[in-house]
Amino acid sequence: MNDPKRIWAWVGVAILVIVVIAWVIWRPQEKVASGPSPVFAPQGQLVPQFPKDLILDTNAAISGSYAINYSSSTNQYTAEYDSSSTVTSLFGAYQSYLPANGWTLTGSLTTHPTFDVLSATQDNNQLQVVISTEAKGSQATITYVAQ
Repeated sequence: MNDPKRIWAWVGVAILVIVVIAWVIWRPQEKVASGPSPVFAPQGQLVPQFPKDLILDTNAAISGSYAINYSSSTNQYTAEYDSSSTVTSLFGAYQSYLPANGWTLTGSLTTHPTFDVLSATQDNNQLQVVISTEAKGSQATITYVAQ
């Protein structure tokens, strides 16, 4: 082991191992992009800012609600509720209610066998209603984006 070439080879390997270990320990951490986080209402309740008049079933059981603040001028309020009404009946109720209350219908999807979708706007606000089939009626998810 008195051979200088072997000694320098071992020193080189040791330095390489130390550099790799140091890089693993102190390497820059990847930054994960973070966005706004939802703020959930207590179980069975709506977030205070959600327009309650958008819940058309008076016997609705609220299964979830949350708000997301994207900026000082853009906020999303979402509510999900269970209804004893059928998808077709509840979809028809929204189709009638929205234009009668200042909303402009902008799109709909009724060709899927288990859910219907309705989109609308009012001023700069946007609304999407998704109504899906459930065992004892339907479930509606309403997303209201206020701008």
